[in-house]
Amino acid sequence: MAGWTIVLLARLACGAEAVYHNGKVVTQWSGRPIAEAFLVDGNRFLKVGSNSAVLAAAKPGAKRVDLQGRTVLPGLNDSHTHPIGAALSEFDGPVPVMKSIVAVQAYLKRLAAQTNRGNVLFVPKVYSTRLVEQRYPTRYELDQAVGDREAMTDNGYASVLNSALLKRLNINRDTPQPTNGKIIKDDKAEPTGLILGAGQLLGPLRASRAFSDAERLKALKTMQAAYNRVGITSTIDRGQRADGFRTYQELKRRGETTVRTAVTYLVNAEGKTADVRRTIENIPFVTGWGDSWLQVGALKTIVDGGILIGTAYLREPYGRNTGVYGYLDPEYRGVLNVPPENLTEMAKTASRLGWQMTAHTTGGGAIDALLHAYEAADQESPIRARRFTVTHGNFPNAEAIARAKRLGVAFDCQPQWHHFDGPVLDGVFGPERTKWFLPLRSMLDAGLVVAGGSDHMIRNNPRDAINAYHPFFAMWMTITRKMADGRVLGPEQRITRLEALRMWTLAGAWLTFEENIKGSIEPGKLADFVVITKDYLTVPEDEIKDIEALVTVVDGRVVHGDEAALK
Repeated sequence: MAGWTIVLLARLACGAEAVYHNGKVVTQWSGRPIAEAFLVDGNRFLKVGSNSAVLAAAKPGAKRVDLQGRTVLPGLNDSHTHPIGAALSEFDGPVPVMKSIVAVQAYLKRLAAQTNRGNVLFVPKVYSTRLVEQRYPTRYELDQAVGDREAMTDNGYASVLNSALLKRLNINRDTPQPTNGKIIKDDKAEPTGLILGAGQLLGPLRASRAFSDAERLKALKTMQAAYNRVGITSTIDRGQRADGFRTYQELKRRGETTVRTAVTYLVNAEGKTADVRRTIENIPFVTGWGDSWLQVGALKTIVDGGILIGTAYLREPYGRNTGVYGYLDPEYRGVLNVPPENLTEMAKTASRLGWQMTAHTTGGGAIDALLHAYEAADQESPIRARRFTVTHGNFPNAEAIARAKRLGVAFDCQPQWHHFDGPVLDGVFGPERTKWFLPLRSMLDAGLVVAGGSDHMIRNNPRDAINAYHPFFAMWMTITRKMADGRVLGPEQRITRLEALRMWTLAGAWLTFEENIKGSIEPGKLADFVVITKDYLTVPEDEIKDIEALVTVVDGRVVHGDEAALK
């Protein structure tokens, strides 16, 4: 530790000073919530306060930047992204926003004209909740677009295969139902093309496109620059294995990293319990290994499916309003991918070895199963210091919130699903369950740490991506609870502007054990901040979503915008 201190002091000693003054600095620092100016020395904030005090503290030769009254926020932190995959999704060209089956067919026709025969025509991230028809296309509608070419739509948990692809995979009326999903069949017992879950059937198709190390590196660099343009200075990548870690390491080795990242290590917790334990024991690092630019984050597994596709694991059956998902099964509760005993073994092993743990849990039943595993680990050794987390956690009821509070468990939440999909999901789940759809007010009032993320997966556009990663757009969603159709769902769960800002700053830093070095503008912390186009605290509420980043600074260095343009 002494060696790192010497390096840090040497860097501060040789770094140039810069004074930013005449601004409205929303610090997120309890010692001075609003300031006029701050002094940066190298890569750290040295002083924060009034114009006169900060200017007096600066050296004679310090650079001066007049903010002209503009608002400054701490660097923003997206707690859930998939930047490499998102950038690679448009490697061959932009993926259009598809809001209808006709649009899906048009995209398939374009792919067919551009793609060699023999390749599966693949349409990523098609959700029936976001199509005007409020259903998935059928195999026959895909056939209409591509004829005898093999084609599929996919969202990672549900896929529609056309007739040619079903034939190659030998999926027909006699194919038995998988134990971890559904092959949807019509009233004549013929497959409609829709398959829910069943990763063993669809996994090879999803992984059919291979990218080189150079392509993955370019994708990551491109996406980090895109994040900088909206004010993001830190993120948590929520799912990588060894190749993904190597991509991050190479970008850092080249000195080209512009977003601080904690990388989550994804493990398959299915199979035998002993194998789950050995898999974790064989990982050659643990949470926290690395530095402020790149570190190992949490250990993660996928517990259930998704609320957008009707495979999230619920506390009780979905009921009869599931037509949007392509099936009618009043007794169906969703998919539990990981046996409870495996989840418990994972939590115990993670705690014993020093890992932080999280898990993809979208349904209430999955949240309960994960908290049960966390409680079992806590009985062996308290897990509070490990900062175990629930990822997504769309339907935590009052009991789940109380259990999480007792354990010191945090939540990594994505309001985009509430905004974009709430208009349809409101009818699927009904009023009693919907009142617990991302209950942020209840969670914060209970004292939980709740971080804000996007689950950005597909497309580069910050507002049209799946899911949209523009942080001010997301903050606006939590503040207003407005859905895409203009209605307000769960108004009692709205939160304040400062609470929303905390979700995208200090809460994200807390998830990575870095709240003492970033997440606020205060002396001694890393100089990450963003100058924005409007006053976040006073602008009319519906204009929050339109705020943009003028200048983004990471580690004291401008990574987006031009400080000269502020003058």
